[in-house]
Amino acid sequence: MNLNFEKWHGNGNDFVIVDSIKKKIRMDANKIVKISDRNKGIGFDQLIQICLPTRANQNFFIKFYNADGSEAEMCLNGIRCASQYIWNNKFAPKGVINIQTKSKNIICLPKKKNKVQVLVDSPKIITKQILNEKLKKNIKENFLLLNIGNNHLCIKLKSIKKINLIAMYDNLKSIIKDYDINLSIFSKNSEFIQIRTYENGVGETLSCGSASLCVASHYLTKKNKIIIKSIGGELDFQKENHSILITGPTNFIYRGNLNE
Repeated sequence: MNLNFEKWHGNGNDFVIVDSIKKKIRMDANKIVKISDRNKGIGFDQLIQICLPTRANQNFFIKFYNADGSEAEMCLNGIRCASQYIWNNKFAPKGVINIQTKSKNIICLPKKKNKVQVLVDSPKIITKQILNEKLKKNIKENFLLLNIGNNHLCIKLKSIKKINLIAMYDNLKSIIKDYDINLSIFSKNSEFIQIRTYENGVGETLSCGSASLCVASHYLTKKNKIIIKSIGGELDFQKENHSILITGPTNFIYRGNLNE
């Protein structure tokens, strides 16, 4: 396998990005797991594959793969990094681009200082009765259960710093794993929200844009703007009619070639 790639991160959520436009690349789970190994491969939270669109009104189709080889529906930190990759490699002029993912169509706009804005529909409440009943029996605190292309369970706590997130995920795994639900915990003060996320197929990440969006959407019903901070950095959220505008950083790390 001869693979040209670029390594990027958005608030510490790191990605290997590959071009499948000039040369079509077939990815399989074994290859992905090998590349994701942080000791023997490149290492990443997700691998992003840039492809030609399958719909006439979209500019690109982007696929996301978790470190365990499974395919993810979407990733908002990854979308921002993929957009910068597209502009930097001149696949499209530096302006608005429409990106198609497995679950959603997303608009991306370039901003100054390597920031990207993403316009996305508000998350939808997951109304599965049996699932909600099981969660209420096992979670004493208030929680959000939302879908933004992928599913998120977000539990509100007074403080999240010392929580063993892996143990919490393991306790809820028998309920949420079959529904492919990611787990987040968050706390709120008068200025911002703090969040931590355990992503399926990856583990705890330094940032998760879609989990942050789910929490932000809950509070944007009462205010127009909100800041959410993760271990890796912060994202700004702003209400835009029935959609939400997300602004966050992108960082190029290096490019390379994997030949084996």
